[in-house]
Amino acid sequence: MRQVSIVKLLEWAYRQELPKAERPGGSFTGAASSSWGMVADYGVLGTVIDAPVNRWGVVPVHLESGNPHPDAMMVARAVAVLDGARVHLPDGWTPFPEWADSDGLVAETVARLRARLVLISGAEIQTMLIARAVLGRTADWRGEEPGRVMIMRGGKPAWFMKVAGQDAYGNRVDREVDGSNRRSHRPYPGAYRKYRLIGDVEGLVIDRFRRTVWALAVRHIASTVAGQMVEHELTAEVPTLAPWAVVSGMAGQADPLQAMALFV
Repeated sequence: MRQVSIVKLLEWAYRQELPKAERPGGSFTGAASSSWGMVADYGVLGTVIDAPVNRWGVVPVHLESGNPHPDAMMVARAVAVLDGARVHLPDGWTPFPEWADSDGLVAETVARLRARLVLISGAEIQTMLIARAVLGRTADWRGEEPGRVMIMRGGKPAWFMKVAGQDAYGNRVDREVDGSNRRSHRPYPGAYRKYRLIGDVEGLVIDRFRRTVWALAVRHIASTVAGQMVEHELTAEVPTLAPWAVVSGMAGQADPLQAMALFV
């Protein structure tokens, strides 16, 4: 039995073995030395664009002889099941445990993106896993805590305040309005100033979310094929859910208790 990590097993399966399987009903006339020989583009979702693929999501290669290895086929079948996967994002999830975020602006950004993040489909997860196995790329999740700048209006620091109102159902709601008295040019009592983040925090939230989803998917494949293969034995090495915590010296939060979950 050959020992191999799950990440290396995926790369072996999708780069060397699964390209041997032809696309049903299709044809392939180009010459390529590997499964990534005809990759034209790598999209936002990790999708291989404009390349004829076989049923396992990789470019079929005529120069490869023989059939895919049985262990590679087992991996491919496990990955295929991810098509129906969904993600659960717990309330306490944060992609930035190493940031102080004393004013809560980062947490507000994460909360605003939650509804969009959980819409990731099983097909997207599956495609992301295959693309990373073929291309050998990992997500760029590195980033420093953003700075803050005061929100301005007309070149001057803006004032805000909240006033009570009602929604369409008659429920009390607080609305944020201009807190500056235009006549006196002074703020109303209780008015406050606000700050905004500098930098692409939203993009980094998405990058770290996708990195964790990828790790969960890889772990799922490992648990599915472990002990079932004919020539390969998996090592205990699996990707951490939050590598940024390890880099920041927070090794205990590499697999946080409030991590997201993948349901297949």
